[in-house]
Order: sequence, then structure tokens, then C-alpha cells
Amino acid sequence: MKTSEKIKCQALRLFNEKGVDHVSSLEISQALNISYGNLTYHYKKKDDIVLALYTEMQTELNIAINHLVQCLFEETFYLTLVNEIFDVIWKYRFIYLNINSLMSQFSFIQKSEKTYSKTRVKILNRAKKYLIQEGYLAPEVNNNYDALIQNLNMILYAWITDANVFYEGEDSAKIQVYVSLFYQVALTHITEKGLKLYAQIQP
Repeated sequence: MKTSEKIKCQALRLFNEKGVDHVSSLEISQALNISYGNLTYHYKKKDDIVLALYTEMQTELNIAINHLVQCLFEETFYLTLVNEIFDVIWKYRFIYLNINSLMSQFSFIQKSEKTYSKTRVKILNRAKKYLIQEGYLAPEVNNNYDALIQNLNMILYAWITDANVFYEGEDSAKIQVYVSLFYQVALTHITEKGLKLYAQIQP
């Protein structure tokens, strides 16, 4: 593994454990047993590491979201693909645990998050239309899905804080618990046909 990758991996671990504001570049270099000069050769400032990790998270989220969208319109609809998105968010949890601070510090992150929020809403709307068309969800009446989609989008942001502060179950079950809560909100408009499909694909 290249030194730049080792720095990102170590920084991610420390940021997730202590929070980005409580970790210095010097601490990262000491944890890796490399000189501070070696670290700053690759990343001049801690901010550069944060942005590198954020960009990496964006790439992984794009892959997970594109995978979900691709499979959404195939004959078999796998709801469990949402786990991939939750997995990525948990991997880079320091970002969403510090999102207000990071958005005020980095205009790039602020702009990206606003774009991603709109993208998620579009994807949820596409999923809604498909599921209604296929008879898995009840027909839309007077935009009654708008609040549902907003709630689902908020969960994608907020679950990480709840999991970090309040979750007391087994770590191995954590993501599945929150994915299930995500779907419990989505199931408020499900049809009998949709319930049968949902029952079939439960892990």
C-alpha cells in the first residue's frame, strides 16, 4: 500500500474514533510511525486529508447508488442493496457526525452535499414511480409521497448520529437495524403485493 493510502486509512480510523477536530496531522504521522515531513509531503494540511477522504466516500457512494439504480429496474428488485449505501456512510461516519462543521469549513463539501441531497430525492422519486407502476406501492394522491421521500432522505443523513450515540445492540447487526428502520418508514404505503416481495427478500 502506498504511503498516501496508509495516511488516509490511518486518518479515517482516528477521525472515526476521536472526531476530526480532535486529531492532528502530527498524531496521524505518529500513529503510522512516519515523520511529520513525510506526511506533509503527501498532504500539506489535515484539511487535504479530509477532502481526500470525502472524495473517496463520494466515489464509493456513487458506485453503491448506481448499483441500486441499475438493479431497481431489473426484473428482480433487491431492497437489500440499500445496505451498500449504509455501509459506505458508516465507513466514513466521521463526515456525517461532523457534517455541519465540515460544510462551514469547506465550500466544496457544502456544495457537494446539497447536490447529493437533490440526487437522493430524484432516485427515491424514480423508485417510487417504478414501485407504484409495478403495484408494490399504493397510487400517489395529491403528492402524498413528498413527506415520505423527505423523511427517507433525512434518515440517510441522521441515522449515523443515532447509531453512534444511542445504539446498544451487537455491532454486527447495527447497519441492518437502521436499514430496517429506513424501510419501516417506506412501508407505510406498501400494497399486499409489495409486502409479499418484501418478505421474500429479507435477509
